[in-house]
Amino acid sequence: MASFPAPFSKLIEYVQSLHPEAGPLEHLMDAVITAQAQNDQSDALIGYFVDQARVSGASWSQIGAAMGVTKQAVQKRFTAGDELLPKGKAFSRFTPRARIAVAAAGRLAESAGDVMIDAPHLAAGTLADPEGLAARALRLLEIDFDQLYRELSIGPASAGDDPEPSTLLRFQYSSACREAFKDAFKAAIRLGHNYIGTEHLLIALVSGEGAVRQAFANLGIGVDLIQSAVTAEIANLVLKLKRVEGKYSGE
Repeated sequence: MASFPAPFSKLIEYVQSLHPEAGPLEHLMDAVITAQAQNDQSDALIGYFVDQARVSGASWSQIGAAMGVTKQAVQKRFTAGDELLPKGKAFSRFTPRARIAVAAAGRLAESAGDVMIDAPHLAAGTLADPEGLAARALRLLEIDFDQLYRELSIGPASAGDDPEPSTLLRFQYSSACREAFKDAFKAAIRLGHNYIGTEHLLIALVSGEGAVRQAFANLGIGVDLIQSAVTAEIANLVLKLKRVEGKYSGE
């Protein structure tokens, strides 16, 4: 069995290293902050494996039994799948750019006189922010955005400010769009993420059956290529971050 990743002695050393010359009270304040971060990570760790269990088909009763709590208790604490759809804590796991994408899709649908957001609207919405991972991945694949919009039979969406999650409740969503939300959650789990970004929405849309998948197929692009491009862009961003950290740490 592997050793626990953060032995108690290492946590003590870490807290003391934050401000080596500080006194006991300063160390105590650092310890409180560190403990809170550990608690947040613990919740995220358990939530990640709860999500994986749900994706594998486990029931809430089975998950509760595995955790030693009731079905009701575990459902109250972890409502990941429901939170992705417009009910309950709507869109709580969506990143700001993903929420912007949904709002942009809604405005695009309204401007076209459509009564609900459908998959093509959402696909266009994921590209509204040029710095979102969906748009970056497609640029990496040298996709002609104008040609893509023609294939989708829809115009480009315009990005706005990050909306409050509750404001997205005013939109109506097609069954294909709702299915894409669920599949985006699964795509995030496969990539080891506990959030929903534009990249997960795009992967879900191209994975599904319908107009978006066909539009990309007409351009010779399948979901495997998109997922590879997303992974490459994430790696590129991580590399840039490490370079910045190295620059300021003197490495």
